[in-house]
Amino acid sequence: MNQRALVLVAHADDETLGAGGLIPKLQRQGWVVDVVALSSGVLDVRGEIEDNSGDFKRVCEFLAVNSATLLGYPDQKFDQVPVADMANSVFSLKLNPDMIITHVSSDLNRDHVIACEIAKIVGRPKSKPVSILGMEIPNTSFWNGTAFMANYYVDIEPFLDKKIEAFNMYKNEIQNFPHPWSDEGLTLLAKYHGMQSGLAFAEAFTIIRGYDRHLG
Repeated sequence: MNQRALVLVAHADDETLGAGGLIPKLQRQGWVVDVVALSSGVLDVRGEIEDNSGDFKRVCEFLAVNSATLLGYPDQKFDQVPVADMANSVFSLKLNPDMIITHVSSDLNRDHVIACEIAKIVGRPKSKPVSILGMEIPNTSFWNGTAFMANYYVDIEPFLDKKIEAFNMYKNEIQNFPHPWSDEGLTLLAKYHGMQSGLAFAEAFTIIRGYDRHLG
C-alpha cells in the first residue's frame, strides 16, 4: 500500500512555495499526495479582492496531486475561528496521512502558525506513526527575526523548474526580484539550501516529528 502525504497549508500558494519540489519527488517515490488549504483562496485585506482559488486548482492539477481542497476559512482571520472546528474539518476529509507537511510555529504569519497547530492535532500518532515536517515560506518564515531551523533537506534539482512553473500560475502572487516570490528568488533560496547541505538545489524543512519509515 502506498504511503500518503498531506500537505496542510494555510493559503493557496503555500503548498508550492514551501513544498513545490518535495511534492513531485514524493510522487515519484510512490507516495499519494493530498493538498488541503485551510483558507477559501480569497484574500481581501490588501484593499482589493484577490481570488487565488482557481489558480490553486490549476496548480494542483499541474502537480498531479491526488486531491486538492480549499476548506473556506477567512484568509488572515484564522484566529477568529476555533482551532477545534478547523481541525475537525480536516479530520472529516478522512485522508489518513502517514506524513504531514505544514508550516512552522516560528512563522510571522499568524494563519501559518495556526495551521501548524492544526497539523499537530491532526497528526497525533494515536493509531499509527505520523511524521510532521515544517516547511519554509519565503518571506514570512525569515522576516520574523527568527532563523528557520532547517534540519532536513530534500534534493529538488530535478523538480525546481516544475516548482517555479507552478508558482508562476499564481498570477496574483508572482513578484519581481528581489522579492523572494520571484523566479530568481525561489532559485536563489534553493541554491542557498543546497549550499547548506552539499546539494545543487534543495528545499529545507524542520522535522517536528519524524520516523525512519517516512524520512529514511
